[in-house]
Amino acid sequence: MTVTSIIGAQWGDEGKGKITDFLADKSKVVARSQGGNNAGHTIVVDGKKHKLHLLPSGILRKDIINVIGNGVVVNPDVLLKELANLDDERGQLFISDRAHIIMPYHKMLDGAEENSKGKSFIGTTGNGIGPCYSDKASRIGLRMGDLEDDDMIIERLEKALPRNQALLNHYGIKDDLTIDGLFETCKAWRRELGGFITDTSLLVNQHIDNGDSVLLEGAQGVHIDIEYGTYPFVTSSSPTTAGAALGSGIAPSKISDVVGVTKAYLTRVGSGPFPTELEDEVGEMIREKGQEFGTTTGRPRRCGWLDLVMLELSNRICGFTSLVITKLDILSDMDEIKVCVAYKGEDGTEINHFPSFLSYLGKCTPVYKSFTGWSSEDIDITNGIIPEEMKNFLDFVSESLNIPISIVSLGPGRDETIIF
Repeated sequence: MTVTSIIGAQWGDEGKGKITDFLADKSKVVARSQGGNNAGHTIVVDGKKHKLHLLPSGILRKDIINVIGNGVVVNPDVLLKELANLDDERGQLFISDRAHIIMPYHKMLDGAEENSKGKSFIGTTGNGIGPCYSDKASRIGLRMGDLEDDDMIIERLEKALPRNQALLNHYGIKDDLTIDGLFETCKAWRRELGGFITDTSLLVNQHIDNGDSVLLEGAQGVHIDIEYGTYPFVTSSSPTTAGAALGSGIAPSKISDVVGVTKAYLTRVGSGPFPTELEDEVGEMIREKGQEFGTTTGRPRRCGWLDLVMLELSNRICGFTSLVITKLDILSDMDEIKVCVAYKGEDGTEINHFPSFLSYLGKCTPVYKSFTGWSSEDIDITNGIIPEEMKNFLDFVSESLNIPISIVSLGPGRDETIIF
C-alpha cells in the first residue's frame, strides 16, 4: 500500500495531470484534494488530447476510482459538461459531501472584484474560486451534501445570497438571482449528481486500510499557496502536502511518498514577481515550442529559467521524496541552458532562500549556472537513453536539492516518459 501525493512545485502548470494519469496505472484511487475548475490538466492518450478541470486525472482509466475531495470547490455545470465529454470507458466518480459549491453569484463576484483591482489585478481565472472559498471561511457556503436536503438549501441561500448581492451592488453589478431560482438550480444538480455524492474521506481511508494504492492529485503549485505563495498573487487553497491530506480527508501520516513535479524551466500566469523571467526571443521560443498557454484561460504564460531557490522552499514545506522533471524536450537543441542557483538582492547580498516580501523579491536578480545543451537526436525514450548533457543537467538539479529524480517526461503522451 502506498499513498502518493502529487504536488506542483512551481507556480502551477507543471504537468501534474500527465504524471497523475501515468502513475494511476498502478493505483486504485485518484483523489483531487483542492482547487476547482481554475485548474487545467491536459492528458494525451493515443494521440487524443483531454482537458480536465474538475475531474481527477485518473478518470480516463476505467478501473480507477476517482474522488473529488472535500478541499475542492465544485461548479456542478462544469462537472456535468466534463462528464458529458467522456465516453463510457471511464473510471468511477465520487464527490465529497463536504465539498463546497461554486454558485452563479461567486463567478459574477470574481470578475467584479478582479476588475476593480486595476493594475494590481491578481490574474484569477474568473471562475468564482476565491469567492466560494471566502463563503466557506465565512460559514455561509453551500456544500454538495446540502443538496440532499431542501430545507438546508433554502437556509444556506437565505444567508449567502443577500451578502453576495450586496457585494455585487458595491461593484455596480446588477443581477436577477433569486432564492427560488437558485433553489430550482440546486434541485437540478441533485438530480444529475446526487448519485455521486458520498463521504469520500471514509471511502478513501477504507481503500488505504484495505492496502490499495492511492494518488492524491493537487492543483496549481506551491508558490501560489495561500500561506507560502507570492501573496497576494496566490490562489485560495493550499497546493501543498498538508493541503492534500486535509483536502482528501486522510491523516498526514498516511502519505508515504510526495512527488514534486517541476518543469525543466519555469512558467507563470498572471501578475507577481518572476526573477528568472525571459522577456526576449528565448522566452518566446520556449512559450511557442512548449505551447505555454493556459488550459483554462488560454492566456500566454510568462516563461523563464528553472529556479532552484523556489524549489528549495517547495521541498522545505512539502517534503518531496522524489522529483518529476517535465517538458525536458522543450529545451532540446538549445546551445545553452541556465538554472538559477541563488538571488542577489538590491544591495548585492546573495541569498539562497526564497524571500517572503514581494518588495524585496521584485528587486532580486538571479545568479545562474550554465549548462551545455543537448540534441533531440540523442534521445531514445523507448530504451531510456538520454544524452550526457541532459544527464548532467538532471544530476545537478537532484544533487542541489538532495532529492532523487524518479521520472522524466519528454512529451505529452504516456509513452513519452522515462522512469529513473
